[in-house]
Parts: sequence; C-alpha cells; structure tokens
Amino acid sequence: MKALRDFLIISRANIQIASLPTALIGPVLAAGELPELWDVGLLLFVALFFVVLTFACNLNCLADAEVDELHKRAMSGAVRSMGRARLRRILAAEALMAFTIAAALGVVKKEGALVMAAGALAGLGLALIYSAPPFRVKGRGWLSPLPVMLGLYALPPLGGWYLVGGRLGGAIIVFALGYALLMEGLTIVNTCEDHPEDRSAGIRTLAHAFGIRRTLVLGAGLTGAGGMITLVAVLLIADGAGGRKDWPGPAILGLVAALSVFYAVSVVSAVRVLRGLSRAEDPAAECKLHAQLMPVWFLKTRYPLLFIALLLKG
Repeated sequence: MKALRDFLIISRANIQIASLPTALIGPVLAAGELPELWDVGLLLFVALFFVVLTFACNLNCLADAEVDELHKRAMSGAVRSMGRARLRRILAAEALMAFTIAAALGVVKKEGALVMAAGALAGLGLALIYSAPPFRVKGRGWLSPLPVMLGLYALPPLGGWYLVGGRLGGAIIVFALGYALLMEGLTIVNTCEDHPEDRSAGIRTLAHAFGIRRTLVLGAGLTGAGGMITLVAVLLIADGAGGRKDWPGPAILGLVAALSVFYAVSVVSAVRVLRGLSRAEDPAAECKLHAQLMPVWFLKTRYPLLFIALLLKG
C-alpha cells in the first residue's frame, strides 16, 4: 500500500482527477452526435493521455527530487521511498505503454496511425525536454512554460479533435490556444510558490526571468484572456459543428447558462487571487499558502467546459 501511495503522490493524483476533460473536450467538440464517441478508439485515446500525463509527472518528480526536499517533502520522500532505479524502470514501462496504446489506436483508426504515433512521441518528448537534462527547459526562463502549454494543454484537445474529425480546423486551434493560455495562467501559482527553492537550486523559471510579481500579473492576464477565448470557442463550436438538429430546450439552455456563469465566476476569482498575490509582501510565501487552489481551479474550469459541450451536443 505504501508503494501505491508513493506512486499516487509522484503522479499528482489531485491534478489527474481534474484532467479527464482535457482528454475528452476535443472529441466531444468534433463529434456530430454523441453516439459517435462510443468506440474503442476514444477509450484508447484517453488511456494514452493519462499514461503520458503520468510519465510527465513521474519524470518531473524524479528530476526535482533534490529541490523538492526544500519544500515539497512528500514528493521527494515518495521518490526516495520508491528508489530512483525503480522509478526509472517505471518510466521506461510507461513510455513503452504509451507507444503500445498509440499502435493499438493506429490499428483501430488506420488512417491516423502515423498521427497517433507522432502525438505519443511528441507528448513523451516534451515531458523529457521539460524536466530532464541536458535540455531541462524548466530552467530556461522564458521558454519554461512552452512544453507544458503545448504537451499537456494544447496537444490533447487537438489530438482528440483529429481522432474524431479526421482533420484540424481554425476553430479547434483557437480553442486549444485559449485553453493553453488559461491553464498556464492557473499553473503560474505553482511556478511562483517554488521561486526561492528553484533559485537556490539554480533553476531559472519564468518567475525569475520576468520577476515574480510581473509573472503573477501575467498569470492573471493569461487566465482572463484564455478563459474568455475558451468559453466563446466552446459555445460556438459545440453549437455549430453538427450536434443536435433542433434548438436546445429551455432546460438545456438554462443548464448551459448556469455552467457558463459558474465557469466565468471561477475564472474571475482566479484572476483576482493571482493579482492579489502579485501585491503581497512576500509573493512566494503567499503562493505556497494558495497553491492548493490550482487543482481546485482546474476542476472549476475544465469540467464546466466539458459539460457545456456535452449538453449542446446532446
């Protein structure tokens, strides 16, 4: 049981619970009707997403074990308990599993075999260059957010859309851009809470390149702009890409409106918190106190978007 608990810690289980919409939103938006989604291809795609996500989390914990000793001792302790050699074997198994699932997905969706293999390779590759030497983009200042934005936030919706629709279009690219901006904005509280520990370990993140206060203001801006783009894109795509043939009834419209308001309030609340943190006497210390909000923000923004798309497609 302890090994399982350690694995859940280094896999960031609290974030994974909020990650299902990231895998599903692309296929849902691309589907003409919801029954199109009931096939083994979607199950394989979701499995591939979570394997790559777990690989990225595990690799980051392994690479950051020393710096996590300064603040995130549960993660460094889990790495120490599991052992580095064992964790490397787990990472190798996860990489093999990702390619196996991608190959199976290519068999099911023959016309997209190469795309699925490339997507799996891209996801694993971005995780590697973000966390592992010699690239370790996490410590390269302005470049540090890019692998996360692309690999964890933009590629999954694009891949899911392609899986169902067979090609990409401007609408889903706009959605993926907005989604990546929103999620990176919310993630900045996690970047800034590690500011002093990263500095002492020689890791130069965006918060060091831009300054922690300006980075938090940037996070608020990304959250607000990305949140607006994403919601508008979901409403327009879900209502205009096939889906139900008649206008949604009052009950559905009421639910969509309620979810949209809940989502908007959640985005605005996150923006206000991030701006408030930028004005704190010790922003890094305050970010540590508020870091538990990040997975909550993920839940409060991702699931409403998915439910809105499902309601408008139903």
